[in-house]
Amino acid sequence: MIYEGFLFVIHMFLHTYCQLQVVAQCCFNIARWWRESKWNADVFLSHAKPLGKMPGHVSLMFLEDNVPIEDLVKPIVWCICLGVTTISLYDYYGKLRQQKLEIDAGLREYYSDFTRDCKKSPPGTGSGGKGVGQDPLHIKFVSVENGRTDLVHAARDIAKDLVSGVVTEITQVNFESYQKVFTGSHPELMIKFGTVNTLAGYPPWPVHLTEILSMPTCYLISPSHFLKTVQNYLTIEKRVGK
Repeated sequence: MIYEGFLFVIHMFLHTYCQLQVVAQCCFNIARWWRESKWNADVFLSHAKPLGKMPGHVSLMFLEDNVPIEDLVKPIVWCICLGVTTISLYDYYGKLRQQKLEIDAGLREYYSDFTRDCKKSPPGTGSGGKGVGQDPLHIKFVSVENGRTDLVHAARDIAKDLVSGVVTEITQVNFESYQKVFTGSHPELMIKFGTVNTLAGYPPWPVHLTEILSMPTCYLISPSHFLKTVQNYLTIEKRVGK
């Protein structure tokens, strides 16, 4: 009985300690978010200067349900300020595509607030290929259906062209020409928002050389936390062709 009571006390102590750690981390994150909520693009870029060259194409995967637009658009605008010109937005069910107009409006509003009173104008934004600033931005909305549909269409077109004699064999080069969603550049970096370690049906062929990093949540995300994740990517030895 004494031994079992001792184990129970140890268990409760460790459980309480873990809970306190979680609470302390939440308080720290909230305090950091509040402190950095007044950042504008000038302050953000001053912290980003040591990072180096950003990738041209970044994919943002949202594994959480019902992410508020005001939280969702922040990492997009931060990517834009870092010089990213192509951003893929992925969610499993394709809800983001249905919110395209709301996301575009949220982007413009947050971009306007974030770049207000800046000494130097950062790159522009907008989901139609032309932004409110000077530089074009391309945003792709991707879901699990894109991957399945893309594969089915590619297989159908390949079979049709093989039968008709348009092509005589399938190689890596001409297979890419059959892909519908990920024409052009493939993402060099994917930032996954959520605690589940999964690709959640993301089409595998565009990300075979993509560096995949995770952030626990998109809610109340702070600029410095985002920059730290980007810094982790830039310190990783790239796998190009390896």
